[in-house]
Amino acid sequence: MNSALLYPRLIASRIAEALADTPVVLIAGRRQAGKTTLARKVADYGMRYLTLDDALTLPAAKEDPVGMIRNLDRAVIDEIQRAP
Repeated sequence: MNSALLYPRLIASRIAEALADTPVVLIAGRRQAGKTTLARKVADYGMRYLTLDDALTLPAAKEDPVGMIRNLDRAVIDEIQRAP
């Protein structure tokens, strides 16, 4: 992916600010608006990136959600709506 072709995500600094004192930040918006791109960028700041689009991660989240996150200090979990 060529980052020169991406629009700047001006809200990224606000997300980083919110994460400084809030354990959970939700990125919501319409389809195809760049939420996953933004989530991956946020994860680049030292967090593990998990997506529930992954065929192994989704069943783990559904079967044992507490176990899935037990050893995570900080993480970005994308497509969280797939395992309510």
